[in-house]
Formats: sequence, structure tokens, C-alpha cells
Amino acid sequence: MEKILIIDSSVDFTGAFKAALQQSEILNEQYSFIFIVPTGSNTANILKQKGFAVYELPLLEIGRSFKKLLFYIPRLFNNYRQIKNIVSKEQVSIIQVNDFYNLLGATMKFFGYKGRLITYVRLLPASLPKPLSRFWVGVAQKYSNYIVAVSDAVKNQLPASDKTILIYDPVSFTENHPIKIIDKNHAEVKLLYLANFTRGKGQEHAMAAFVNAYKHNPTLRLVFAGGDFGLEKNKVFRQELKATAKANCLDKVTSFHEFVQDVEALIKSADIVLNFSEAESFSMTVAEASYYGLPVIATRCGGPEEIIINGETGLLVDKGAINQMESAILTLAASSSTREKMGLTARLQVRTKFSVTQFKNQFQKMLLS
Repeated sequence: MEKILIIDSSVDFTGAFKAALQQSEILNEQYSFIFIVPTGSNTANILKQKGFAVYELPLLEIGRSFKKLLFYIPRLFNNYRQIKNIVSKEQVSIIQVNDFYNLLGATMKFFGYKGRLITYVRLLPASLPKPLSRFWVGVAQKYSNYIVAVSDAVKNQLPASDKTILIYDPVSFTENHPIKIIDKNHAEVKLLYLANFTRGKGQEHAMAAFVNAYKHNPTLRLVFAGGDFGLEKNKVFRQELKATAKANCLDKVTSFHEFVQDVEALIKSADIVLNFSEAESFSMTVAEASYYGLPVIATRCGGPEEIIINGETGLLVDKGAINQMESAILTLAASSSTREKMGLTARLQVRTKFSVTQFKNQFQKMLLS
């Protein structure tokens, strides 16, 4: 059985990590998976609990700070030496970097690694600084055997290459709770925003739209759920959202939570899921909400446009368009039958378009090419 080493830089539970974890669980009968994650990452325990071999290394990504730039090259080579030993010890035949800005796979190939390198592109290249994006894409094209775009939005931002393959992330989750049933007599309409508190994810737009929508429909409730990665700037962002709610006397109808273990239950407790991100290569959150039968209101920011059928499984709005967001919220909040119909259609649509069988076939076809 071939061994695939996945190098993932997530320090906490992210959509990219979730996609890689799901991939390894789906393909574990065909391949043996090993993970490398950052030292101290919350993902290590998740992987160990699921029985995967995990190595923790002091991974460091290029950043704008002088300190990160100063330490990046020596850290890269130190990690390379350790990964070289892991690859030899585990007899790894395939390395997968879980996003294209991770240079460890390319470094392995540069120094003579004979196995295959898969480079996933899970971020929209255009969402990153152009010089860095061009550099990372160029390195990926030079050293990778396969470049996997997780959506057409991603593929369209990459230079044409025979190495680039579109493979949608599979949308398949454990379902432990009954299908969402709309309670037409329930007075409240709960909006759920499921995303980590990082700028660019759009929570501030959701808050602004909610402030306006609540004036027209006081049955609305807004729930934010997500982590902050322990970063001060993300904690400040969360506090700003709380302050906005309080300033508009909406702190009683707005709540903030960490990510919960039972995401399915959280999604099914809501009526509408929101995602007003600036850029999404795919959006596992949108896919997951649709899988569990919830209508989603999302921005036209890439991936969500390939998941949502506008007007049938949810509603699409322009990025930063608070008035459109408000209108979409009020439209779905006013009609439980519309929400129910959209949710059931979404449930069927994502299970068909992003099936596990299709993913398995595409992934194995890629490795046989």
C-alpha cells in the first residue's frame, strides 16, 4: 500500500485541514496516510484520535513581518532535513502539500526526492499579494507532479498547465441527527455564521446586514461560531463584533461561540447559514451546510458560486453589498416553505455533484496518469 505524507500548516481546525482529513478517511483503504502538522497545532490530537501517524514540526510560513522573513529560510531547511528522515523511515512514495504556499514539498523535490509531489491549491491565488502568489505558483508548477485545483474559481486563476487538475473536495459527512424539519410555528429565525474570526471572512458584513434586517424583522437571531487561533488580532476582531452588537442594542439576540464538536447539530439548529467571505476557493462550510439541508446566503467570492444554485439551494450576493445581504436575509426569513424547499434541494444537489465516488475516481485516475 502506497504511503501519502500530507503536510498541513493549520494551527487549528480549518476548512483546508478538514478537507485533507476527509480525503485520508475516504482513501484509507487504498493508501496509508501520515501527517506533518505545526508543533502545538490543535489538529495533532484530532489526527491521533483517528489513528493516523502524526509528526509535529516547527512549520513557518512566509509572512510580512521582518521576524518571519528572517527565520523562514533556516527554518525551511531545518524542517526539510527532518522531513527527509521521516520520508525515509516511513517509506513515503507521495508527498502532498495542503496548499501551494507551503514550500516543503518543492524543497524535497529540489534536493532529489524521487517520489511524486501533489500540490493542492486551496486558496484563491488572487487573494494573496501578487509577487508571492506568482512565486508560489511558479514553484508549484516547476516541482509538482500534480497541481490540484479544488474549484473552477481556483483553476481559472492558475496558468494553463497539463499538471493542473480540477478535483472537487468530496462532500460527505457523518449524519447522526434527523433531517432538518422546519417548525413553521417557531417564532425565531436563527442565522448561523460558522467561520473562524479572521478578517476577510465577512463577519462584520453579516453584523451590519443583521443590524438593518432586525429593524424589519425582530424575530431574527444571529449566532457566530468559530475560533481565533489564539491570535490577538483575531480576538480584537471578535470583540469589535460584540461591541457593534451592544452598540445597536442587539447583544441579547446575538451570541458568540467557539467551534463545537457537533457541527451537524449546530447547523441543524439554525434556519439559514451565512457566508460573506471576501474570497473562498471552495468553502467547506457552505458545502457542509448544504449537505445537512440548510439554505445558504453567500457572497460571489469563488467557490460558493460552484456549490450554491442561486434561487434554488440558496442565495448569492455581491461581496460587501450590505443591502443585498439584508434583502436576502429578510427574503428567506419571511418564508419557511422557501427555506425548506431550498434546504432539501441543496441536500440532494451537493451529495450528487460532490460525491465520494467521483472524488475517488478522479484522485486515483490522477495518480495513474
